[in-house]
Amino acid sequence: MRYGIRGALIVIASGMLLGSGAALAESTACKADLNGDLVVNFGDLAVLKSVFFQSCPRFEDRGLTVFDHQTGLEWEKKTTDGGIHNKNNWYTWGTGANNPDGTAFTVFLAALNGGACVTESAAGVTVSSTTGCPGAGHNDWRLPTVSELRTILDCSYGRPCVDPIFGPTQSGAYWSSSSSADIPGYAWYVSFYDGYGSSGTKTAYSSVRAVRGGL
Repeated sequence: MRYGIRGALIVIASGMLLGSGAALAESTACKADLNGDLVVNFGDLAVLKSVFFQSCPRFEDRGLTVFDHQTGLEWEKKTTDGGIHNKNNWYTWGTGANNPDGTAFTVFLAALNGGACVTESAAGVTVSSTTGCPGAGHNDWRLPTVSELRTILDCSYGRPCVDPIFGPTQSGAYWSSSSSADIPGYAWYVSFYDGYGSSGTKTAYSSVRAVRGGL
């Protein structure tokens, strides 16, 4: 990526831009608008400073979700309200046929991707509100791969091994979408108790956390 300043040319690797282009595009806290011309002049120095020298946190709390500026992934935020996002809900990966047909897919993801939103009536007009949508207004939620799930592991916070910004989290196993290549009836999970990953039978019950973006 090239930025011209009074005839001088600065060549900047896109990887230096606080994460990927997708992450910048999704950001509401750290993105900068250079008017689309990729030219920085002295009037744009405040913007340039915001891009390269501003201390932007990796994780952005978006209320119902958490956005990761490093990976460009948006994560489900857990709760203790007894609903579909409750941290204490456990799900199966499969029913025994080695297919992704367990309750993690048929109940959990189905609710996030197909759940109805709460509507509010204002002055006789029905208005949709993303606040009451199980999927926070999105319908492309999925289980993370085992590699994606590991990107939010951080045992420096103790147990559970995750930044508290993700909401209340079980200190145990979380299913990934990754099947075991060696044992078809097993799928990979990551433990937020100690940070280790392993595989287990798909009919077992474990926690889940949905993600969108990437791939």
